[in-house]
Amino acid sequence: MAKSQKRVRPICAFTLMGMGVLLAQVILLREIMVVFSGNELTTGIMLAAWLFWTALGSALLGALADRIPGKASLFSSMQLILALILLTSFLLARYLRPLLGVPAGEIASLPQMAAGIFVLLIPLCLCSGFLFALGCSLLGEIAGKEARSVGAVYASEALGAGIGGIAFSYLLIRILTPWQVCLIAAALFALSAFLLGRRLRPVALVWIGLLIGLLVFYGTRLNLISQGWGWQGYRVIASKDTIYGNITVITDGPQVSFFENGVWTFTHPDPQTAEEAAHFALLEHPRPQELLLIGGGIGGLIGEALKHPSLRHVDYVELDPALISMGRRFLPSEATLSLDDPRVFIIPIDGRRFVQQGKRHYDVIILHLPDPTTAQLNRCYTREFFAEVAAILHEGGVFYLSVHASENVIGHTLAQFLSSIYWTMREVFPEVVVLPGSSARFLGARTRGALTADPKILVQRARQRDLSVDYVRDYYLFSNLSMERVRYLQSILEQGKGAGINKDLRPICYFYDIVLWTAQYTPFLKDWFVQLQGLQVEWIFYLIAVVTLILLWKGRRSSSPPLLWAVAVTGFSQIALEIILILAFQIIYGYLYYAIGLIITAYMIGLALGGWMITAVMGRIARPLRFLLMVQAGMALYAPGCLFLILGLHQRAFPPSLAGAMEGVFPFLTLAAGFLGGVHFPLANKIYLGQRMEVGRIGGLIYGVDLAGSAVGALLISVILLPIVGIAQGISLIVALNLSAILCLGIRAFGERKG
Repeated sequence: MAKSQKRVRPICAFTLMGMGVLLAQVILLREIMVVFSGNELTTGIMLAAWLFWTALGSALLGALADRIPGKASLFSSMQLILALILLTSFLLARYLRPLLGVPAGEIASLPQMAAGIFVLLIPLCLCSGFLFALGCSLLGEIAGKEARSVGAVYASEALGAGIGGIAFSYLLIRILTPWQVCLIAAALFALSAFLLGRRLRPVALVWIGLLIGLLVFYGTRLNLISQGWGWQGYRVIASKDTIYGNITVITDGPQVSFFENGVWTFTHPDPQTAEEAAHFALLEHPRPQELLLIGGGIGGLIGEALKHPSLRHVDYVELDPALISMGRRFLPSEATLSLDDPRVFIIPIDGRRFVQQGKRHYDVIILHLPDPTTAQLNRCYTREFFAEVAAILHEGGVFYLSVHASENVIGHTLAQFLSSIYWTMREVFPEVVVLPGSSARFLGARTRGALTADPKILVQRARQRDLSVDYVRDYYLFSNLSMERVRYLQSILEQGKGAGINKDLRPICYFYDIVLWTAQYTPFLKDWFVQLQGLQVEWIFYLIAVVTLILLWKGRRSSSPPLLWAVAVTGFSQIALEIILILAFQIIYGYLYYAIGLIITAYMIGLALGGWMITAVMGRIARPLRFLLMVQAGMALYAPGCLFLILGLHQRAFPPSLAGAMEGVFPFLTLAAGFLGGVHFPLANKIYLGQRMEVGRIGGLIYGVDLAGSAVGALLISVILLPIVGIAQGISLIVALNLSAILCLGIRAFGERKG
């Protein structure tokens, strides 16, 4: 009973630390995405760096944990240091651009981005990794049950992370600035220190009071000041963090520019961009009446569209309503006047989800989103999305999108990117026309003969409609749509027929965008990314087979190599399944922030439930290696089960009523994946620990290996495997890895039984 009571404070302290670490990770990821105008590669590097340094701190520094006297005092001291490191790291993240010599508005190269992220995260992640191992050793001393103490620390941290995820998603990000959230995370570390360190309690109380004071009195002001550090040469007049990301408004003389997550959205005044986006699409239709605009309306596009006299209804879909409210606040009134036109209906919803609902049909649909730089944006450039768009077009209707291109010379990398979009559209639309320029303008129609690249026809329609324009005029159209330019672009696209078709379950286009980005900003790495396109999943299977044979040979004398391999495989499998399930949910149901938050939080709760359950019954498990084999087999069977469900929902194999209800199943899918991982980790620690008393060293080592597997999974799955080989092959890789772990563990278990 006394030991049980002694465990309460440490468990609460570990839970608070888990909350603080989760908040720190989320807030730093958002800041890094803004600093580097992030794409999928940025996210992958950030997660890989976080997991790598945490793994290193746990595995290497954790070896010292068992030999250190006064563990409770050291733990409390390190928590206070962690709070200071977090605040420093946050402010350094906002100053990364000047530190790396990257001017505001320019894109950092891959080496600059990777170096900045990896160096930034070293102190924070090494410290948090070491604290896990130290916590295991501390609880082992108090409870006297070494194997169970590791599971208790693991489950407590996961529980704290789950609570932190819920708090951030549904409360903190809605009412506080990022700097204030950072201060709360630091206060949680200080509160954790207060619970364990008797001598340091006065210091911890001072820390907590100071952090609360900064939060209340200077939270908003310091947030805006520090955000200006990355925009040197410009004036930041507003910055707002919403559930969807960051919106920053800057001024440069008379111009006002809006950025979403560091990516330029629009500038006012910029009549040329607005005119091109509106009139190239609407002039293709002989008499447009119904218009659907997905994104970009706040930049002046709607005002240009309403110049067409036949237009009587405009649905403007914008994911983040804060963009519209900030536009009304910081743009001149005449710039947003069109939003109040009675023909315009503003709908705050994910664009793809709105299209899937199919409540209305349109003459023209304009997709005015950024290029497909992320998996989320890529959903609106796939074959399946184009088919959904075609289904809500009137006969003779026109679909329009544009991506960045080159007016004159198109190299191989850009050609591949453009060709992928072109041939993907050709799979859906009987007629596809691409108009040249600094942006390539793709037009698709359900019926042949509905589109034209003839500037004479477009000029005639513009005159008939008496359009008041400054740029999309006769001389501009004849110059940009000259026969030579149109034929050159068309020949490039026809030659690129071998480019991959962009599909929901194989989103190759955002990988092509990464290759294009690399070619522009890190040319010496371009060839490496180009070669990755030829990756065959069979090569990975052969590599797994070789690793398995080596481990089987090594496993004859020691159970350590097979066991560590199983831990790494489980770490890889968990994060891979989480990424796949989040992407699949967005594809099937659209981007719903509350649901994505639930899916991620459910995973952390699953880890906690699995960890607590197995820790509670650990003493009654006579053959832990056999039990671990069953858990590994569960992971191997669970992955294809997720795939069958994803394929069934994606291909509309379920009745509509059931498919709608299945939306609520996705959080339980990640919860189950987390549960398996939560059971696996303490079991692996029990087996590895055996009769040894080095609970801190062993717990730190196993935790480090688990995180190392997750780091590889975070980088490989999102950046390489999903876009190149697709979701189905990605899950087959998860199955192959788990079968390898089962074989290695199984042979070892059989050997022990014979012995």
